[in-house]
Amino acid sequence: MAERFTKTMAAEVKLVENKAITYTFTIGFVVALMIGVASAFIPAELLPYLTSLLVLAGIIIGFFNIHPNEAKDYVVLVTALVIVTSLTKNILGSIHVVGPYLESVLSSILAFILPSVVIVAVRAILNLAKN
Repeated sequence: MAERFTKTMAAEVKLVENKAITYTFTIGFVVALMIGVASAFIPAELLPYLTSLLVLAGIIIGFFNIHPNEAKDYVVLVTALVIVTSLTKNILGSIHVVGPYLESVLSSILAFILPSVVIVAVRAILNLAKN
């Protein structure tokens, strides 16, 4: 009886933990969007701290949110995002009114996602070396 209760509680704790990690990614992404949009209004001395928080959140996501089965797809998709972002950087800047905001949003998203993809890629490489 106690053993079954322990297994049930462990499963419930794991479910809550998975939901919390999923919400963390979503919240981090939304915060990156908000920082990108509001960057013109954020004081210049505060922006590096907010970007550092995005990088830290990305590292946490890389360690806990991306499952090894998802690693390959995640790395490929983020690599595509980085390529598209780097190719469109000059084009976005030339768009009147919204261009600087789009650049800032993409930069904030990359500040959040790039640390996670580095962690995921290194873990995938270590798993490949182990096998």
